Amino acid sequence: MPRFISTVFCRWSFPVLIGAILCLSGVSYGADPATVAKIAAYDKPDRQAFLEAGARKEGQLQVYTVGAQIDPVVKAFNIKYPFLSVRVLKNDVPQLVRRLAQEYKAGVHNVDVFEIDDYGMRPLLEAKILAPFRSPEMSSYASDSIETERHWVMMREDYASLGFNTDAIPLDTAPRTNRDLLDQKWRGRMGISAAPSSIVLWVGALVMSEGEDFVRKLGRQELRIYNLGGRAVANLVVSGEAPVVVNNRRSHIYASRKEGAKVSWRALGPSYTAVSGTALPIRANNPHAAMLFIDFLLSKEAQRIYAHELGYASMRKDMLSADAPAEKLYLTLRPDFPREYEGWTRLTDTVFRRVR
Repeated sequence: MPRFISTVFCRWSFPVLIGAILCLSGVSYGADPATVAKIAAYDKPDRQAFLEAGARKEGQLQVYTVGAQIDPVVKAFNIKYPFLSVRVLKNDVPQLVRRLAQEYKAGVHNVDVFEIDDYGMRPLLEAKILAPFRSPEMSSYASDSIETERHWVMMREDYASLGFNTDAIPLDTAPRTNRDLLDQKWRGRMGISAAPSSIVLWVGALVMSEGEDFVRKLGRQELRIYNLGGRAVANLVVSGEAPVVVNNRRSHIYASRKEGAKVSWRALGPSYTAVSGTALPIRANNPHAAMLFIDFLLSKEAQRIYAHELGYASMRKDMLSADAPAEKLYLTLRPDFPREYEGWTRLTDTVFRRVR
């Protein structure tokens, strides 16, 4: 498995994250990083009792994350630790980083723990607001999933490829490879999520696996462009309004099928792979509660929720996914990724967005 986060990635523009990093430079803080570091590194036999005792005194926890996927995980955590009041702030990564910059500049330290996508971790690390930590659950993850100095652990994956309505498209007739998408019988019938990162990263994956000429040929298939995010487009697959969508997230289709929808997902080839993980801010106000939460996120109990309820693939070594793509594309790891992303954006605009 490749090492995660070798470069910075932004969904819209790199200045958004870089500017936020600069805003954090030279800021004075009120929380005590030495105390956070001590708690984060605590590994004595009484660690669980130590963390619980401290968390009872703290009584609360503030999580910053990127989506609703965390809700059932928080619910299970609250059942296990009912003495904690958990608040969750959800937003896209650039907005989270910008908000954090504003809070820290004002001497406000609300966030206790992060659960965010891979490309959000690097700006936080470069801003020097992540604390290294230890968790007994780390032994269940490959070393490549753990940042060199233990500033984060990547714990779950999601994939982008074909989602389809099985009432409209029977399993045995749906495309099985990317090349199948060029068949004339699919012309005008396929949809695509045009949310910036969804479409650009999908195009990037196709360029890596099939070549730029393939993408241009696919553009002549008159795909239906939906200016919606992946979850909203998955709902169109459920309703049958968009019976075939070429860049659906596996987790969205899984969740819909679990609720009874007649939908399916399959990897047509090497697939863009999004990874997400957890990290601890160096100024956490409730570090005992934060470490309990990190332990829980990495545990088999929480990873079963991600995998079985939400459709993510756990990155625990003892929870391998049976239907993961044979080849996963970690595009943010490529050494020239920022320049490539801009190129994929131009190609996307030329081939697909002009259709609107």
